[in-house]
Amino acid sequence: MRLIPRVFGLVALVLGMAGAGAAQQAGYRDLTISWRAPEDHIPTPSSALCPSVRSTVSDGNLLQSPAAPKKPGDKLEFTVRQIVPSELHIGDDFTATVRLKNVGVTQVSIPWQTDGEQVVRVSKDGKQEIYEVADVAFRLKTGDKKRAPMFLQSEGALFAHPDDHANYLALAPGRWVDIKLKGAVVCGLSDCLIEAEADDHAVLTAWWYQRVLTHHVDGCHEDHGAYTVRELDSSPYPLAIHGPATLSESKIPN
Repeated sequence: MRLIPRVFGLVALVLGMAGAGAAQQAGYRDLTISWRAPEDHIPTPSSALCPSVRSTVSDGNLLQSPAAPKKPGDKLEFTVRQIVPSELHIGDDFTATVRLKNVGVTQVSIPWQTDGEQVVRVSKDGKQEIYEVADVAFRLKTGDKKRAPMFLQSEGALFAHPDDHANYLALAPGRWVDIKLKGAVVCGLSDCLIEAEADDHAVLTAWWYQRVLTHHVDGCHEDHGAYTVRELDSSPYPLAIHGPATLSESKIPN
């Protein structure tokens, strides 16, 4: 008769341990299903009214964002967890799951909305729009390991408005989020100086680039601002890159 309480106690212990492990994940976003960048809501100066438009780019002045790093104790770890398929050909599409983990001792906030159009706001005077975005870009190094990596095509971003704390996810120490995105073994830059090579020992890294973007128009002056909040590089992820797939290797439906 005394075995029953022990059994129930063991079950409770196992369930408690499982619950504690599951509690470490704070959230998950699958950006391969849906995400949307916001449109411009403030028109550029009219050429009829402004024969000469003064265009500027602002950078380097961090705006007040709930996600701004707070040191000491603010530390995030960024890793690539999975690439599907595990072996890729040059030109292939792939999906990547990345993990952002709070390994510090203070709570960290990150943008967490998939629809940027729902978070962007225009100021009351109609002159400025603002939102925060966290992009993930992939870099691939093949062939000569001394040469620079190639930025790959990638899709997916998370958004928030700096004045709306509900747009962010709060990561407590020890907790993490997984994010799934699309990519392709194709150069993601308009002017590519590097090409991917077949390499059984290629290395892929992910780059978390979080910033506040502004667009301000006042008369004939237009300014685009990009204020960096946080940048993170993942640890290297080894994988095999093969040459472009032949027709026989491609999966073509009958």
